[in-house]
Amino acid sequence: MRVAVIGGGPAGLTAALAAAKGGCRVTVLEASPVVGGLAGSFGFAGFQVDYGPHRLHLAAAPRVLALYKEALRGPPERRKRRGLLHLDGRRLPYPLTPLGALRGLGALELARHTASAVWARLFPPRGDSFLDEASRRVGRRAARLLYGPAARKVWGVEPTALEEAQARTRVRAGGIGALLAAALGRRGKSFLYPPGGMGALAKGLAVRIRELGGEVLLGARAEGLELERGRIAAVRVSGRAVEAEAVVATNPLPELCAWVGAREAARGLGYRAVVLVYLALGLDSASSHDVHYFAGEEIPPSRLFEPRLFSMSGPRGRTVVGLDIPCQEGDATFRAGDAELLSLVRPALERIGLCAPEVLEMAVRRHPHAYPVYRRGFQEARGRALEAVGQVEGLYPAGRHALFVHDNVHHACAVGLACGEAVARRASSRDWRRLQPPFLEARVED
Repeated sequence: MRVAVIGGGPAGLTAALAAAKGGCRVTVLEASPVVGGLAGSFGFAGFQVDYGPHRLHLAAAPRVLALYKEALRGPPERRKRRGLLHLDGRRLPYPLTPLGALRGLGALELARHTASAVWARLFPPRGDSFLDEASRRVGRRAARLLYGPAARKVWGVEPTALEEAQARTRVRAGGIGALLAAALGRRGKSFLYPPGGMGALAKGLAVRIRELGGEVLLGARAEGLELERGRIAAVRVSGRAVEAEAVVATNPLPELCAWVGAREAARGLGYRAVVLVYLALGLDSASSHDVHYFAGEEIPPSRLFEPRLFSMSGPRGRTVVGLDIPCQEGDATFRAGDAELLSLVRPALERIGLCAPEVLEMAVRRHPHAYPVYRRGFQEARGRALEAVGQVEGLYPAGRHALFVHDNVHHACAVGLACGEAVARRASSRDWRRLQPPFLEARVED
């Protein structure tokens, strides 16, 4: 069976690999000149830098961990997390530790947060918004000081306009007991990382696909689908048709709906964009922390990360920091030039102690569909859109964009494996739709 896979990110490559192992003739269509998607890497200033501070989490299922080892020709390396959360002028280690919470918040403020969390447990706040669910999980005080500002900055809407599912996906703990368990436990304190950068995983998957007789075409942007009597016939790529009996699609769900003539089905679904700014600095290291998280709206970037502290490699006498600025596709931030972007990231640099760093080089990457936004009512809209896509026989949506779901790399690989296996055994598109629900409830680890 001929299978076309739209998108060379983790979900698409994993689905292609699973389908190829099942005996399918696979062609991956990737619009960029390299594979990896948002989980890719590129060379800059002597470093391999990722599109954000990506990790391979230990929460991955055994079959996904085995997939990493297969693609990388060996196990990924283990790293200790060393994040720092900047909250209302205070600094807390992330992941949270009891001693770090005490030092960062002080005894009085920690007592206030503890009392707020206990009160929320005893008398849960009512409501079905993101802010209501965050308050039930960590208390009103933490919801107001941390998650409210973060929601406005990262997703661009008021926290009361977001669905409570956003909090179930993103807010780690559920009450003070779970907070303490997370702080005292080991989960989340370390992670896995591919030698050579996150993009090495995608490159390794692409090599395995080719070894099994599949194709991975770069610079091949899918422009639409060709249907015959409600079935997939081909993918349009740069004015030509790539024939296929099945298509695994990882592009945005609203685009898929438009391609199958059901544009209205995706009404209400939207994505948040991000601009990634990379600065090469004349320093051996910028910080002892691998990622700095900025909840406050006074600092435009949401995170600052240092690739050297992930790869543990790079030239001496310089380092790179990356900063991600949430925005909307086409807005002033998305279109900003280098000088303006430099002014936007300066407050974050100053917050970590870099008041006048020597900037040797600068690179910018823009991603219009970084995060699905879980607005109130999104679940009905997503279900409606997936039902519309599922009516086309031979079309299998997978991954963050096509399933409209927040995920980590291990979630993307898990759904890719399941989708590729479903294609290989010739499960119908409706069967794949029935298998999707567990993948729509991914619990984000970071």
